[in-house]
Amino acid sequence: MLDDINHNSIYEENNKAGFTRADDSSNNGGVRSGEAHNSQSDSTNAVRRVRELVGDKAVLLPVEKGQKRPAISDWQKVTIDRMSDPVYLAQLETGNIGVLLGSASDDLCAIDVDDDAAVEPFLALNPLLRTTLRSRGARGAQFWIKVTDAYPKLTKLKIKAGADWGEWRADGGQSVIHGTHPDTQKPYTIEHEAKPIEIAFTDIQWPADLKLPWVKTDFDTVVDADGHPFTLSERGGVTLNQMFFVRKYTLEHHVLYDSGLGDFFQYEAVDGLWKKQSVEAIKRGFLEDLSNAAKESHLPAVFLKRTDGFVGGLVNLLKATVETRDKFATRPPAIHVANGMICFEGDEVVLKTFHPDYLSRNRCPFRFDPDAQCPRFMSELLEPALAADDIHLLQKWAGAVLLGHNASQRFLMLLGTPAGGKSTAMTVLERTIGLENVAQMRTEHLSDKFELYGFAGKTLLTGKDVAADFLMHKGSHVLKALVGHDLLEAEKKGFNERVQLRGDFNVGITCNADLNIRLQGDAGAWRRRLLVIKYEREAPTKRIADFADQLLAQEGAGILRWMVEGAIDLLDDIRDLGDYRLSDAQKKRIDHLMDQSDSVRRFVQEGVVRKKGLDIPSADLLSGYYAFCEDRGWHPQPTSELRSQLPKHMLEIHKAHCRHDVMSGCKSVRGYVNITLAAGGQSND
Repeated sequence: MLDDINHNSIYEENNKAGFTRADDSSNNGGVRSGEAHNSQSDSTNAVRRVRELVGDKAVLLPVEKGQKRPAISDWQKVTIDRMSDPVYLAQLETGNIGVLLGSASDDLCAIDVDDDAAVEPFLALNPLLRTTLRSRGARGAQFWIKVTDAYPKLTKLKIKAGADWGEWRADGGQSVIHGTHPDTQKPYTIEHEAKPIEIAFTDIQWPADLKLPWVKTDFDTVVDADGHPFTLSERGGVTLNQMFFVRKYTLEHHVLYDSGLGDFFQYEAVDGLWKKQSVEAIKRGFLEDLSNAAKESHLPAVFLKRTDGFVGGLVNLLKATVETRDKFATRPPAIHVANGMICFEGDEVVLKTFHPDYLSRNRCPFRFDPDAQCPRFMSELLEPALAADDIHLLQKWAGAVLLGHNASQRFLMLLGTPAGGKSTAMTVLERTIGLENVAQMRTEHLSDKFELYGFAGKTLLTGKDVAADFLMHKGSHVLKALVGHDLLEAEKKGFNERVQLRGDFNVGITCNADLNIRLQGDAGAWRRRLLVIKYEREAPTKRIADFADQLLAQEGAGILRWMVEGAIDLLDDIRDLGDYRLSDAQKKRIDHLMDQSDSVRRFVQEGVVRKKGLDIPSADLLSGYYAFCEDRGWHPQPTSELRSQLPKHMLEIHKAHCRHDVMSGCKSVRGYVNITLAAGGQSND
């Protein structure tokens, strides 16, 4: 803002130049304020003053005194270069002065409001315009602005009832800012003296009753792209334009077809979710559009076009129009909660509104509250059972579950103490992210492609209170692919093509025993996939019925906040290490489980030696294996797995074949020759 001294001096300059302030009624030197002088010095002052107001990059136009139209025929082609031409400047000094608007004047534009009564409501919609240059002719107001984005050309503005409201003035237009108005024969006035503000055209708010020519209806857009909805023959026959109805559907609905999954998905703004949409539901939408078209056009023949074959063709055309593949795999790292999208911007956690670009199919049912707490969840469920570093590891894994991605490509096992709270913790996490986002994992069926299709659209796979052989089934190797970002093929009933899934799932398993893993010679890959948390403390003596229900009812928002903090810590780990940051104790647990799962090979390697002249029956070898595992605190392999692995490792490590002529007492039995158990795991050779 100008100070009083500057404002007054400029005001005096205005009087000399033939300008009038709206609130001025004084006389200056015996001449009425605002009355234009005819001397060349006064006109020169007017040109300079106009440029002070609208800027040096504005192109000024000569207009005859008391007129609006420029006095030159090629005024729309005048450039800023003319402003340095003395002859042109002299012409400007002779009458009214207009300003060429739009790109020629560095995007200087004007909003002309015709009616005094419409000015204040328009300012109420756009309070920022109170701070910009505002002039006045006979009535209403003209707001001068510098536009920072794309804008339409010169456009008349009418209210929807048909009456004039004003004009948007830009390319193709000009506005008079100085001189005498032709209707009133009074001077143009400056109602608010300021530089034109910079504003985006898209930020201008227009009255609701205006018809905005630059805003096209959906109907206009569709017709421009694909033509009218139907044509009539000379005999009155109706031909429908299929593409019109398909395009109309895409404008009214956010819809896509994922060819990898073989499903339509439609965005729902109310909860921000992309939801699977059945073909039948889409057909109903097309049938409704056809009915409306028949009613609005008063063409009953359109009703007869509503056949299954016709709408089926529309569905197929829609499929071809909105087809995509693996789209949801590109979703940004945001957490979808009941009241918005939690986004991570540097170290800041920002809650944003829903938007289709988040490509979210999975929503947490709880609202995010950054101040919420979960004291019972911590003090009654986690802290009595786990050490602090394991609680933190569980928190980070819970953060991964909330994010819906598995960047580390690991899965979690909660093992140990029966009734220690493992399954309750897993249930709480399942229900915090939403049970519709969770699927039960059955390793004995993982090789079944129909089983895999059940995981489509899920983010968490769980196995709770599983048996000790859960990872010994033949299909358990698929688990590595489910967390390892591999592309998996599944089969959808009634769909001819196989469906593809990306193995980006989080997986959580609870078991009372130390699980053995069917390694199948791929120990390294399994080791990279494991997270192990042990429940080794005594179970609580008092059992709380429906404890998960109580925690979620009382502390659901706090548990969500705890998980968000875990997501932040995990993202830090991924950024720094590309993996979870694990303590030495947590790494040793993984080693222990891997050694246990590879216990048969370890036994043959460390607990068995070649010794010439000594033979060992298979039964004694099995007994030696069980003792070997007991000494190390390992859960032994099932007998069937032991009998399967033992001959393979004996041949590989000791070059020993199983025979049937090993003496045990007075009879021949199965066993190995020149083999015995090592004393303390050391060879006697």
